[in-house]
Amino acid sequence: MNKLLRITKYQKIWATEFESIKQYLDGILVHLPLDIIHIGSTSVPDLYAKPILDIDIIFEEHFEEIKQILINHGWIYEGNKGIKDRYAFRRKDTLFYEHHLYVVLHNSEQHNNHIDLKRNLQNNQTNRQKYSDLKIKLIEQNKANRELYTNSKTEVINQILLEERRMKTIIVAGGCFWGVEAYFKQIPGVVSTEVGYINGDGETDYKQVCEGSGHAEAVLINYEDDNVSLKKLLDHFFNIIDPTQINKQGPDVGVQYRTGIYNYVKEQLPFIKNYISFRQKEYNKPIVIELETNLIFYKAEEYHQDYLDKNKNGYCHVDLTSHKNVK
Repeated sequence: MNKLLRITKYQKIWATEFESIKQYLDGILVHLPLDIIHIGSTSVPDLYAKPILDIDIIFEEHFEEIKQILINHGWIYEGNKGIKDRYAFRRKDTLFYEHHLYVVLHNSEQHNNHIDLKRNLQNNQTNRQKYSDLKIKLIEQNKANRELYTNSKTEVINQILLEERRMKTIIVAGGCFWGVEAYFKQIPGVVSTEVGYINGDGETDYKQVCEGSGHAEAVLINYEDDNVSLKKLLDHFFNIIDPTQINKQGPDVGVQYRTGIYNYVKEQLPFIKNYISFRQKEYNKPIVIELETNLIFYKAEEYHQDYLDKNKNGYCHVDLTSHKNVK
């Protein structure tokens, strides 16, 4: 008999338990996988989820070797269950936290779906709420029908995936987010922007950020890479910051005003690092831009959104006309 469906608010222990399982898998699989990643609702703080970890072992080659090692270490092979390029494994014992383990082909549809869904939910607070509300509603209506639960989520997931693939996103922090947002809104190819908080401990608000919660004031940039490249966005970013300042931009001082580039896709990191290394030649002091991905972006209060559009004489540390200097 199937267990009744369960759902609960995000638990920090899920991240800890994932790292424990990943460490074990790294030890037995060594160099065979390309990556081992925590996916699904338990991987995204601020979501409600079934308290079962979803874990992807990403492979390009060596599937049979990976499969046999997992079987030898207590996992039961369940096949692909009708889903191309994704192979399921489970355990009967309680050696590890309850989890679903999948071996997924790199760059397959399933791999890309998992990554894109997680990325969108990390960046988009509205979608996190929508997705959580739907799951809560479905379980309240029927706690036993897993097929109904799964199928009913598919439409929302497909909408989120379509949204994620329509345009690219990057998050930057460069001092007070009012001016940074107003500046980037002028750049051709930037479709929309949103200000918020990132890289602190959990959900927050402006008061807590100003009191030292540890978050950075940041701007989520949605852009069309056919019209503006990542390099051009970084050119504009460097145009409005002093990348050698620690916890300070312009007259603003505090940890919330540090510079950072966040939630880039993994493949962009080498380019970003090379770009920063090249620009370092222009400065006598070291560049101290924070580089982090796989973070949760919390949307700021509504009065902060498009602040300088609403307050024409509002404070701004950025020269909003200087975008003309970037060729």
